[in-house]
Amino acid sequence: MKRRLFKGDLFDRTRNTLTLQYSGVLIAFLSLFVILVYVSLYVFIWNDQRTQLNELADREIHTLQAWADQDSDPNRRPPRSVEDAFSTSTDQSFYYLLADNGTLNLADEMQSELRPQVMAYISEGHFKGNGIEQATFQTYDNLSADELGHPNRSKDATFLVTHRVLYGNQVPIGTLYLGKEVTFQHDLFRWLLLLLIGMALVFFVLALWFSRLMSRKAMIPIAKAYTKQREFVADASHELRTPLSVLLASIEALQLEETIESDPFSKKVLLGMEAEVHAITKMAGELLQLARSDSNELVLDRSLFNLSAAAAGVIEKLRPFAQAKGIVLHLHAPDELNVQWDEERATQLLVLLLDNAVKYSSDPGGVHVTLTDDREHGTRIFTIEVKDSGIGIAAEALPRIFDRFYRQDSSRTRRTGGHGLGLAIAKNIVDAGGGTIQVESAVGEGSTFRVRIPW
Repeated sequence: MKRRLFKGDLFDRTRNTLTLQYSGVLIAFLSLFVILVYVSLYVFIWNDQRTQLNELADREIHTLQAWADQDSDPNRRPPRSVEDAFSTSTDQSFYYLLADNGTLNLADEMQSELRPQVMAYISEGHFKGNGIEQATFQTYDNLSADELGHPNRSKDATFLVTHRVLYGNQVPIGTLYLGKEVTFQHDLFRWLLLLLIGMALVFFVLALWFSRLMSRKAMIPIAKAYTKQREFVADASHELRTPLSVLLASIEALQLEETIESDPFSKKVLLGMEAEVHAITKMAGELLQLARSDSNELVLDRSLFNLSAAAAGVIEKLRPFAQAKGIVLHLHAPDELNVQWDEERATQLLVLLLDNAVKYSSDPGGVHVTLTDDREHGTRIFTIEVKDSGIGIAAEALPRIFDRFYRQDSSRTRRTGGHGLGLAIAKNIVDAGGGTIQVESAVGEGSTFRVRIPW
């Protein structure tokens, strides 16, 4: 999914990033709102149910306690006058006064099937402390029994159950148990949760759509400005090539003059001019290629070629440059490594990586190029690994090493040459092929660039 989101040109990737950021903020607030609403309703309604049950229990134990304090034999069954104060309703599904000797002195329930379940629940050791417990008992619809005498349509119902201790002469003589059915509230919150989740999903989709719309609008003026800048860079780079070619031809013509050999100063000036013209020509070409890659004009011309032979050609081309610095180039590859890719871009990629490795390698040192081909998840992938023994890259610079015009050490870069575009172009070539480029490095220990490209 990450690959799909961040495919495309610079603006597509930026729009997708902004969409994710905008929608992430909106979704975070929506999620917080849903959680607050659900928790607030949950606390409010359940606290209200618990409060009602506690108030009812306090009233009824107060009535029983008043009788127990006045009766000469509080262990006996409460009289009718006291029992009339108790009744089952929507606020009280059952009540049981259980004496310490196990006698049930007072009892009533909305369904007779509740009594054995509640008694079993009590015998299991519940209600050892204070407070309210939630329990599930089986209830039945108010339908007639079937032909075998079994009740119809049983269901699990949720109850809140509490208890109060009855005292006689300041000694516990029994316990009053009360229960209130809250199945409706329990199911209500389950459906409310599903409803809120469904609404949240709808809002999430709307948030994504709204974020996409906002990101597109935010990118319009930036895209226009960038398009004009890109067109200017492309036009300027293209227009520079002609005068630079003329200038280079003029310098080469002057170098052929016999008088130049006898004038060391003029010869030195011409050599310096030639080097600068070559540098400007190279930079113009790099800028033109970056401008084309930004406009998706970088199209690969795939064909079957020998990658090992291409790498060997690049090494031979750069060997004089490396030898001048005391760097030895090594190629580790099979004799034939045929891949279906763009030979020109693969050669350019190798030149960029090797040029960078030689440029920043120590004297004396070595650069090792390793080529491999393997299969991963049914896809053929070729790997290019370039390892140098150079100055290395600081950890804080690694995330920006492929940025345009980024140079870790500007003073050293001026001495070695370059404009900070080589690795940016290398990454664009790799991205165009749907591959990855990674770097492992430590200061003073060299760097290893690893490219993996499917074909």
